[in-house]
Amino acid sequence: MAQRPDWSRPAAAARPEGPRHRELRRQPRRPCFDDGAMVSVTRTPTTLVSVDEARRTLLGLVSPLGAEDVALDEALGRVLAEDVVAATDLPGIDNSAMDGYAVASRDVSRARSDAPVILALGAESRAGHPPPPHQPRTATVITTGAPVPSGADAVVPVEDTLRTGRRVQIRTVPVTGAYVRRRGHDVRQGTVVASAGTRLRSVDIGVCAAAGRAQVSVAVRPRVALLSSGDELVPPGSTPLPHQVTDVNSSMLAAAVREAGGCVTHTDVIADDRSAVTSALIRAGERADLIVSSAGVSMGGHDHLRECVAALGAVDVWKVAMRPGKPIVIGRVVKTPFIGLPGNPVSSAVTFLLFARAAILAMQGAEELQPPVFPAILGDSFHTPAHLETYVRVRLRRDGKNLVATSSGGQGSDMMHALSGADALALIPAGLAEAMVGTPVGVMVLP
Repeated sequence: MAQRPDWSRPAAAARPEGPRHRELRRQPRRPCFDDGAMVSVTRTPTTLVSVDEARRTLLGLVSPLGAEDVALDEALGRVLAEDVVAATDLPGIDNSAMDGYAVASRDVSRARSDAPVILALGAESRAGHPPPPHQPRTATVITTGAPVPSGADAVVPVEDTLRTGRRVQIRTVPVTGAYVRRRGHDVRQGTVVASAGTRLRSVDIGVCAAAGRAQVSVAVRPRVALLSSGDELVPPGSTPLPHQVTDVNSSMLAAAVREAGGCVTHTDVIADDRSAVTSALIRAGERADLIVSSAGVSMGGHDHLRECVAALGAVDVWKVAMRPGKPIVIGRVVKTPFIGLPGNPVSSAVTFLLFARAAILAMQGAEELQPPVFPAILGDSFHTPAHLETYVRVRLRRDGKNLVATSSGGQGSDMMHALSGADALALIPAGLAEAMVGTPVGVMVLP
């Protein structure tokens, strides 16, 4: 497979665009349903809502689940539940930025390359050891990261010196403080080095370790139940008959849940039978903090999920003005938030990214709920329905200062290969039926 271009470094002028194209930040919670209500269909089924409105509705159903302490080496990808504060100054002592010699700058104030100052070889300061005192008119050997001894106020890099036996020629005049990292110049004691709501990357783990933390308080992982609906589904690895299809969504969505920081409590493949759907929803609601289903949410005679969810709790959204993925059910099963995604794998993947992933992150108190969005221009033309927001699969490349988005392949909702080959989703806004080459768009980087 060809290596993807390094488009990830935006040009100096490239920044996420205005409110429509910015990374979605956590939305304030709002009360949604009365606990005593058994059925609540709050919107006419044929009403289309925007992507933003549908996402706000789902986020209004969820809230953070609490916190737990974990060891730092188990915290990658977790969301901080409280600020991490530096226990000490960083660095904790003045130390050297170079291998060389620690000197008193007054002793070498007349040094020149053609008339070096000669100092006696002094003691040695090593990283991890208490520094020896610096003696006047000497050059203390020092390594990178080693403490600068008292009495010395500068470091001369080894390449600006010449050592002969027990004597050291200093060939340049260092200013006071040259190549000295001062105590606390990186972080002062009490500084917040990682804020609550941050999803921890490897570099954040390093910062927390430097701040003196062996464990951190993180959000509890949401328990997510996955349901796939359809008589035609067979598990991966088996050979489907001509009238059957492989269950792609269960494996794909389980991976997506884990990427978002959730735990998959169980995966259930449901027959196209109303009683089976009802039973599966009840089981899922008892075990999970969020239910995510795929398929069974459209208008077919065997699509039962919407009616079953309404009977068990409430349906708040059914249709979203987007492609792929217009039929989406958002509501609750008793008190458990529910989102029903379309069955076509691409539609399921895109709607999970825009809605379910955001909900899982919100349940962890994450500050950023959506992948970053950057401005780009189209390198291909796309014809789209003008009344829908359309998310097209694109590859990205850098062309001077511009990020250029070109089609990664077929855009049908069943065409997984083009999604696998994509770097991002390009948003073609509603109202634009024909997006031509050069049209500015926002591109959402795929996690």
